[in-house]
Amino acid sequence: MRHALLVRIFAVFLVGCSVATGNRPNIVVIIVDDLGYGDLASYGAKDLRTPHIDSLMANGMRFDSFYANCPVCSPTRAALLSGRYQELVGVPGVVRTHAPNNWGYLAQDAVMLPQVLKPLGYHSAIIGKWHL
Repeated sequence: MRHALLVRIFAVFLVGCSVATGNRPNIVVIIVDDLGYGDLASYGAKDLRTPHIDSLMANGMRFDSFYANCPVCSPTRAALLSGRYQELVGVPGVVRTHAPNNWGYLAQDAVMLPQVLKPLGYHSAIIGKWHL
């Protein structure tokens, strides 16, 4: 119930952005495994150059207070893309393919962010490791 409310609020926010600017804002979500706060030039790294990410940052939003819900990849992706705790969408730990170690996969009925954005005219793509 709470998830549905949050999704609706987010959708209304996006519609509001679209009406205010005349265009839908682009939404780019980059999830990187094992990246520290200071590993990007835009966040203060002196020894690393990240010009393309810096360009995205200069023309977008900067987040300075953020937390991962889990220290491993699969549950973090599941939570971010669904807006729910990872346990509620079937991914409490790293997805593994071997039966004895299998935590399970993303629940078939989990509502994902792209499903919410599609009716608003957005197209979505996932590039790279899915692992859900």
